[in-house]
Amino acid sequence: MIVTKEKYEEYHTKNLVPTKWKIDCQYFEEQIQVFPFYQWGDTHTEFPRFACPLVNKTGTFHWDDQALGPLDRLNFLKEYPHYHNQVWSDDHVEKWREFMDRDHRMEDLVNETHFTKKTIACNIKSLDVIEELKPYMYRSLILKWDFLGHFKEHIDTWHPTHWFRLWGTTNPDGMVLRYNGKEETDIEPGRLYLHDSITPHEAVAYKDNVHQFFIAFEPNEQLLHSALY
Repeated sequence: MIVTKEKYEEYHTKNLVPTKWKIDCQYFEEQIQVFPFYQWGDTHTEFPRFACPLVNKTGTFHWDDQALGPLDRLNFLKEYPHYHNQVWSDDHVEKWREFMDRDHRMEDLVNETHFTKKTIACNIKSLDVIEELKPYMYRSLILKWDFLGHFKEHIDTWHPTHWFRLWGTTNPDGMVLRYNGKEETDIEPGRLYLHDSITPHEAVAYKDNVHQFFIAFEPNEQLLHSALY
């Protein structure tokens, strides 16, 4: 499904739109800890950023899972594989900027819709509350950040888009989420929010063991109406 700018804005009436889905944080954290968390991406690995896949390409756990990192970086490395795990030399930065400045066609890129296989982590009982969402899920992860784990300002999609994003956290007091530099407040622990991933946003953890729900999904209208209204 391809969503126009007008339809996207009909649903994304603010940066974080609360859904009916709320996860029991204590129950979730007890259950998710038995699954592996892997380093996020191949750059800035000095920061404590880890992820456990709920939906990836194989339905299994492995350290080189393409789901466990930014997809713009993954697409860059498809073209320039010799920069994998390399420091940011002047040449590296120049190639990265050139790549990011191009007009890319969605069909030429690895994107969220290419990840459709659920891992067994998706079946934990604390996630039963999103059972109706699961058939529509694309690339989905649990992020775990410790102190100073962060994502720099970025966007995750553009108009027209092929997916929507849900976000939430177990510990809103342990992190900050900003859109265009403005901090979001009144975030409820365990609540999933429809997240405006087209507006530039960034986040940072100020405590350890901050879990975040990072869920891409097919924007099915019946599902959205059930979740939002």
